[in-house]
Amino acid sequence: MTFRSVLRLLPLLAAAALSSCASQDTGFTKVKIYRLNPSARIASVDPSVSFEQQHYLYGAVSNVEREARRGNYYTFFWNAKDTKQPAQIRFEYLQSATGFKKKQKTVVIDKVRRSNITQILVTGDEYYTDGKVLAWRATLIQNGQEIGSRQSSLWQ
Repeated sequence: MTFRSVLRLLPLLAAAALSSCASQDTGFTKVKIYRLNPSARIASVDPSVSFEQQHYLYGAVSNVEREARRGNYYTFFWNAKDTKQPAQIRFEYLQSATGFKKKQKTVVIDKVRRSNITQILVTGDEYYTDGKVLAWRATLIQNGQEIGSRQSSLWQ
């Protein structure tokens, strides 16, 4: 290959690289998972490491209130083209004490923006009686159509 032929391919390679870096128009862009254990002591020199636990425990004064917040926190970052129609996230999950019984939570988002953040919690009595979330799947639905889906590696 000559230098000239490489120069001719350069714009094509640049376009391919830039298109792969473009963000998604619709669907989930990121899922942040946090398991809160209020009795755990986080020892770190960096204060940002312990901040997340303090953030979720903010306002919980007594040990009963702190323990009620124990559980799984899922934060979904997602995009939508259509901002006029409501959307919903259907969250299906399996917990350690329920065996193969699938549980489901649905969150309806009436005010959809181009970029959205939705949080789903599995905490409190549900977490104490049924245990940790072992596997999950989240489906983003708008206008009756699935526009995005994410799942854990253990989901089947």
